[in-house]
Amino acid sequence: MKKQTKSFTVRDLAVIGLLSALVFVFSWMQIPIGDTSRLHLGNAFCALSGLLFGPLHGGLASGLGSMLFDFTNPRYIAESWITFLTKFAIGFLAGLIAHRGQKRTLVRDLAGAGVGSLAYVVLYLAKSFIQKFWIEGQALGAVQTQLATKAVSSLTNAVIAVVISVVLTQALRPALRKAHILE
Repeated sequence: MKKQTKSFTVRDLAVIGLLSALVFVFSWMQIPIGDTSRLHLGNAFCALSGLLFGPLHGGLASGLGSMLFDFTNPRYIAESWITFLTKFAIGFLAGLIAHRGQKRTLVRDLAGAGVGSLAYVVLYLAKSFIQKFWIEGQALGAVQTQLATKAVSSLTNAVIAVVISVVLTQALRPALRKAHILE
């Protein structure tokens, strides 16, 4: 009996590539908040990737698209690998929760997008604390002030991501099924 290995198909690679491009482009649609934070739509497309195409495809698209965004800015490029891991969490967790069981439901979509987005906020704030306090050696008060700003904008991004990704998922899922793009 021949052992079957699962590998990525051309379709899988195309889907991951397209979703990565969407994450990349929508990460550019941003409103800066001071020097330390920004509001953007990239996280919405990270969650959307997982909700529509599952944990692995969603995680890879989220991580790759966000990492590519970091490559375009010298300020972010050194930590692009961390961005890959933290943004991977959004798509992976959204997809893992939404694709549990046979039927995709609005509640699972909301839970998946919410958990993925919240996990990212926690990981991002933890990374920021470690970087600012332990690596850069900034005073605790200064770090707390920066983290407060980042927490507000990150939680705002999370709410925006949940709303947009779930609305788009509900709108796109039937059309993608009809086109035989989703199973």
